[in-house]
Amino acid sequence: MLSRFIVLVVIASISVGCGESGSSGPQIPDGASEAITEVHAAILEASYGGSPLRSKGDLAQIEQQFPKAVAAIKGGEVEVIWGKTIRDGAGASPQVIAYEKSAETGEGWAVKEDGTISKITSADIPSSQK
Repeated sequence: MLSRFIVLVVIASISVGCGESGSSGPQIPDGASEAITEVHAAILEASYGGSPLRSKGDLAQIEQQFPKAVAAIKGGEVEVIWGKTIRDGAGASPQVIAYEKSAETGEGWAVKEDGTISKITSADIPSSQK
């Protein structure tokens, strides 16, 4: 009887700790464009699927699943820093790995290597991409 009680207490303790205190991934901010959110999803899929997007040639493999992302990249609305991935433990200053072209001259949304989506300006874009 006592052992059943202990098991129930342990299970209850674990259940309380498994509540929705955090999210399962980065939140999509209000106002983020549909294009950048789909680019985020495509990069996330490629990152954890073991095959990062290395060039525009890789877009064919994701076009069926992420048509808006591919259209935005091919149309020049979103720039991708090829070969970069979303990764855990990206550090205190995660780098931009994809961004809306509008950020080059004003403000736009970007995907960062820690998986977050945030507003950026041209100062946040890696100099090699300008």
